[in-house]
Amino acid sequence: MARSVLSDAKKLFTKGRHAEVIGLLESKLPLFRESHEYYYMLGASCLRTGDMGGANTYLRRAEQLDPRDADTKLCLAAINLRHGETEKAVAIYLGVLEDRPRDRLARRCMDLLRRADFQERIASMVSLREFAALLPKPGGMPRWSIPAASTVIAAVLIYVSLPLIFGLIADIQDATAPRKDVAAISLTAPERASPVAAVGNSRYILTEKEALAAFDRAKELFQHFRDNAARVEINRLIESNASRALKEKARTLAGFVEAPDWRTLDDIPSYDKVRADPYLYRDCAVIWKGRAANIGGKPSDRTLDFLVGYDERKSLEGIVTVHVTDPSILIPADAAFELLATIAPSDTGFSLQAIALHELRQDEGRP
Repeated sequence: MARSVLSDAKKLFTKGRHAEVIGLLESKLPLFRESHEYYYMLGASCLRTGDMGGANTYLRRAEQLDPRDADTKLCLAAINLRHGETEKAVAIYLGVLEDRPRDRLARRCMDLLRRADFQERIASMVSLREFAALLPKPGGMPRWSIPAASTVIAAVLIYVSLPLIFGLIADIQDATAPRKDVAAISLTAPERASPVAAVGNSRYILTEKEALAAFDRAKELFQHFRDNAARVEINRLIESNASRALKEKARTLAGFVEAPDWRTLDDIPSYDKVRADPYLYRDCAVIWKGRAANIGGKPSDRTLDFLVGYDERKSLEGIVTVHVTDPSILIPADAAFELLATIAPSDTGFSLQAIALHELRQDEGRP
């Protein structure tokens, strides 16, 4: 019986008789609690008849039962467009294209959003026939009706703003980025529209343009694996009058900073730069040369005064406290060394947290 019900429903579904599909399937829920096909047809039919609540409920269940099904994802993307959640729809399209690079529907929808450079351009597109098919059409299913498609596009017209369009274009470019997890961290339309808040006790005062530029710059630096420089832009936002939402996104980006390494660390700030503005360089890594003085503290937290730039005993750039918590690090008492460490600012200046130490021979130096 269960199989015949699904077979009958599929015939109705492919003929576009979606109200009948709903009438046939909704009362049979106890028979199909674990059937992806059941929830997909029911949800997609609700979507085509304008029942967004039912469509969302059933399609979410279909997604739980088969998380990799592209047709389910594409229907959910249409719901996001209907609700004005354009960035969520873009994320789904990008995910589908990652699994199925030649998916025509996902590419068509992405092309639609990419070409919509201005709101008036979107308005002129609403009546175009190319937007009559915004949902998957498996097994010869008929295209969506033009009125239903127009409803979705009209929703895009209502909710999409010019700043978001530019953000979407950036997201499309990010789809080919080497660090896709970073590229996926993006700002919503409201977040881009209000990127700064009241000044308050902010350390840095940014304009809206400067705040957005700092966020976009951090993402760009990450894609070039310049994590140290990206960390500076993140700190600039966190210590500024940026909005709470923008700061949270910045903190999320900070989670992608990779552990510093002798061979790959770039954009190393000088001692003078860090001394002038320690908070801008919070958690950034440095590789500085020097010597140790006043070694002391407990075995679990040894300290020393690091004589920055004094490796050749010719000039002293400054003295900074270094904390060494790794017991495997051996501190030379009377020899020049290179220190790999991260910066910890404080109200009185800054200190360093040692990661590794490399003793220098007399004829050795970094190029």
